[in-house]
Amino acid sequence: MGQYWRPVNLDRREYVEPFKLGAGTKLWEQLAGYPGTGTALVVLTAAMPEPRGSGDFDINRNWHGSERKFPEHGVCPGPMPKDYPAIAKRTIGRWAGDRIAIIGDYAEDGDLPSEFHANSIYEDCDNGKWKDVTDDVAAVIEHELKGRFVGDNWREFIQEK
Repeated sequence: MGQYWRPVNLDRREYVEPFKLGAGTKLWEQLAGYPGTGTALVVLTAAMPEPRGSGDFDINRNWHGSERKFPEHGVCPGPMPKDYPAIAKRTIGRWAGDRIAIIGDYAEDGDLPSEFHANSIYEDCDNGKWKDVTDDVAAVIEHELKGRFVGDNWREFIQEK
């Protein structure tokens, strides 16, 4: 069967569930999955408390989201869902500066410093002892990449046209 892997934040005891982002849980599947866990790590580790230039993620403005509607002159950004700014503020850069790892379900305690008990992290995520932040990350990815994750367990990313 092989080993299954999850990105985890060792300091916050949080994790990302690859299935919810359209990726498998094996390392190669996460490398190849788009937008997947690689994109999630960009969102979570961007040291960006506020946008500072073009190309940064939306926090207070709506330049990228699928729900934008530009006026006829095409200059001003359009409306954003009411909850997006709060999601963006608590998610973008959430893991910046923290110790993160991609941990497997076959992990052994010697894989990380002993304080982390690597052999139990994967199971602790399954048992609710660690916080799943994937839904907030998915909301940022959907907004920025103009698409939607669809499905229940293993989601697929559908790009809007």
